[in-house]
Amino acid sequence: RMTLIVVNQAEEAMLDLVLAVNYTLRLYKTDVTLGLTQAQKDALTESSFVEATFTGYAGAALTGGSWTTTPGNPATGSYAMQTFTSSADQTPQAVYGYYITRTSGGALQWFEPFPGPVIFEFNGEYYEVTPRLTLADTGD
Repeated sequence: RMTLIVVNQAEEAMLDLVLAVNYTLRLYKTDVTLGLTQAQKDALTESSFVEATFTGYAGAALTGGSWTTTPGNPATGSYAMQTFTSSADQTPQAVYGYYITRTSGGALQWFEPFPGPVIFEFNGEYYEVTPRLTLADTGD
């Protein structure tokens, strides 16, 4: 069996291609990964997530080509910080992480759970998310 070796600069070029399209960053309010195996997590789709609904919430548009990519092991892509802010006092809502969908078609691309739930209850409460994607060397 032969081994394919992708060099760091090519990993960055691949990220540039992946991150050239428009995405939407969304917060989710269910602990979607609770009790799931890795295979079950890999099979999740956009319909697996329940999007946040706290007052003031809206998904954030991520413009293709506006990511900063860096070669290395791993190669990384990051987007400017996005801030989600409650605009009213309300019933507490727990948010468990963010997920990224393609703007065109809405297909799930990736997601990241927060270290613990973030609660939105009072006017002015906010949470900041810096979307990122890494491409690392692994053996298959």
